[in-house]
Amino acid sequence: MNQLQRLPVAPRPNKKPLETAANSALRASYKVRERGDRQFVEALARGLAILRCFRAGDHYLPNQEISRRTGLPKPTVSRLTHTLTTTGYLSHSKRRDEYALGVGVLALGHAYLAALSVRGIARPLMQELADFAKATVALGEADGPRMVVLEICHGSPTYRLRLDIGERVPHNTTALGRAYLAGMTPERRDVCIQNIVERMPPETRPEFTESIKRSMKEFERCGYVFSHGDWKPDVFACGAPLVSRDGARIFSLSCSGPAFEMNRKRLVSEIAPRIVELRDRILEATQGYF
Repeated sequence: MNQLQRLPVAPRPNKKPLETAANSALRASYKVRERGDRQFVEALARGLAILRCFRAGDHYLPNQEISRRTGLPKPTVSRLTHTLTTTGYLSHSKRRDEYALGVGVLALGHAYLAALSVRGIARPLMQELADFAKATVALGEADGPRMVVLEICHGSPTYRLRLDIGERVPHNTTALGRAYLAGMTPERRDVCIQNIVERMPPETRPEFTESIKRSMKEFERCGYVFSHGDWKPDVFACGAPLVSRDGARIFSLSCSGPAFEMNRKRLVSEIAPRIVELRDRILEATQGYF
């Protein structure tokens, strides 16, 4: 009697790829696949991973570099880059035989930001704090193991944190990322931290875990978090979570400045209370719906 045979599942790449948002997303997709989610389309996840592998400053990338960043086999990358080019999400240079992000990606990003009403409400309030502190105020949301900047306001004529909308920063060393973790329920936070730890070199894991524990204790005690040069030695910052009324959506806010101006004493006495006040004003203006 003939029996239907299951098609073999494509194996994971053996070679360890470069740590990027793209292969982090792919690892998450492997876990979904292993749980037997029949609704999950792995081919789509792989195509999106290719779009994620482009970074700020990248213009064109060859298939070989895309393969290195995603950990996908080169033949798979070749088929997916062709498909993404055909659909307008990549642009192909025949002369270079390399790929750049296409205008379709910009259209998606614009649609996302345009629908994010909290940005329009938060921006003037963020600018008010940035002007007062002579610093940089950012609004962010998580994207896998990193935070994405959704809005940024500068208040100093001489200091500008070199970040723009859409750029990514770490969870573990920035006030923006620590504030996001603080806004999670303990259960969600434990899962998120575990996912971050799995991607870190073993020798750095104990220090990271301890730093997060200290940040969470500080948040429980004060209602805000700090980063004292942990991300960049010359940048000090504080942050607070911004959580929707139903708890389904979490953003975070941070205020960053140069270490010689934004010392711990000033952060505690002046800036941190105002970042909490900023959060509360946004919640009041939106009624917690975003």
